[in-house]
Amino acid sequence: MNLFIALIGAGSGGILLAIGTATNAHLRQTLHSAIAAAAINFIVGFTTLALLIILRVFPIPSLDRLLTVPWWAFLGGFLGATFVTLTTLVVPKLGLTTTTLTVVCSQMIFSVAIDRLGWFGMGSHPITASKIIAIGLLILAIAIIRLDDRGSHRVAQNLRIDLEQ
Repeated sequence: MNLFIALIGAGSGGILLAIGTATNAHLRQTLHSAIAAAAINFIVGFTTLALLIILRVFPIPSLDRLLTVPWWAFLGGFLGATFVTLTTLVVPKLGLTTTTLTVVCSQMIFSVAIDRLGWFGMGSHPITASKIIAIGLLILAIAIIRLDDRGSHRVAQNLRIDLEQ
């Protein structure tokens, strides 16, 4: 896969994640349950993937290979369910932008650690100044967004007070 296609794929994944997070937050508000919203998310996801396998869009993997998978490789489903539930809970409080920036920042911090230590079968990659600067910029972006949100809330409150008088 060439670099351009990989970047398009990763960018598309980010778009889909933002839309999915927003729709899950709405589902949570409608159902009054983060767990129910997350469960529906995974039921729909499982059904979609099962249909793709049944329709042979993707080949069925050999069951023999499952026996060679390390135990920790199965944590993805648990971690995904936890992620969906947590973001579904915090989006109404933080907003989608702050939630997404915070997720990306924490992903970046832990990704740098995983890359450096070669955990989970990843090759080892050095920590570089550009990675540290990128993390710092993400933290700065979160702070700017939060300050802007606070200012916007004050302006909205002042407008409401003025309009009511």
